[in-house]
Amino acid sequence: MRQMPTLHTTTISIRSFNNNDHTAVMHIMNMNESDAQAWLEWNIANERQLATLNQPPYGERAIVHNATNTVVGAIGLVPCIDQFGKVGIGSNDDGATHAEVGMFWHVLAEWRNQGIATAAATLLRDYACNQLGLRRIIATTEYDNLASQAVMRHIGMELRRNPTETPPWLQLVGVYEPARVIERFADGTFLRPVTLDDLPEMMALWRAAALQISPTDSIHGLRRHLALSGNLAWALCNSQGTIIGTLLGSDDGRRGWINHLAIHPDAQGHGYGHRLITAVTARLKAQGCEKVNLLVRQANQQVVPFYEKIGFAVDANIFMSKWLNRDG
Repeated sequence: MRQMPTLHTTTISIRSFNNNDHTAVMHIMNMNESDAQAWLEWNIANERQLATLNQPPYGERAIVHNATNTVVGAIGLVPCIDQFGKVGIGSNDDGATHAEVGMFWHVLAEWRNQGIATAAATLLRDYACNQLGLRRIIATTEYDNLASQAVMRHIGMELRRNPTETPPWLQLVGVYEPARVIERFADGTFLRPVTLDDLPEMMALWRAAALQISPTDSIHGLRRHLALSGNLAWALCNSQGTIIGTLLGSDDGRRGWINHLAIHPDAQGHGYGHRLITAVTARLKAQGCEKVNLLVRQANQQVVPFYEKIGFAVDANIFMSKWLNRDG
């Protein structure tokens, strides 16, 4: 059976609802007595049957304030099917729907602003990723629901804004992926995952760093890259959040690749390029890659000593390519 255990911190717990929670359910779900009783019976049966069938533990759990043993809210996991391509989840924004695992929470008004939602969401996030092995969790809300957005940020979610206002529940999507957690350094710089919104700023950086700009350096190209290798695409930012370096890594299943390593000319000479390569190669090694490749343009051979110094060697290979969207 796939039974979710009771989860604890010193202040709150997440547990299954039981028959003694009838009054709490009325307040949390804003239901009358009979509807609350019917919902409670369904919720208890749903949890039991999903566990018996070894299915994911979808459904509401009670958030309990430990000191008073009071049910103060509900939280759970839910299957979500929607057009998540609109916010950069998936390789295309073609109107198709696909499935994600969503997290939701609700805390009673009189118990808000005490960190309870954040504590509960953190507990469930860690259980879902560490015990269930989920690679991604989402949460959705409206543009003006600042409280939910604050919880999303506190638990490490990236907030992705849907430029289309409808449907309202998909206006803003929080995305948490363990492989894309921000890494901070003592000098105030930090590594964070690249998002679709970064493309204009990255293009300006690549031009400043004299990188060759390809037709694939587009929203479509970046969307596909993030869908396939998003955990290997990183931006190095200064303490103000400005992007000063990039690296778009990828994994072809046999070897890793380093692409678009760029450091702004004003930030070069501080080891930032090495920092980016170290971060991405560590992630490649962790997912099973034994070799990492990169390409250097003939006109940019002055960077070869840099790569040699950190362990790369020149291979005597001929690089060939073919454009699939062009004739000939």
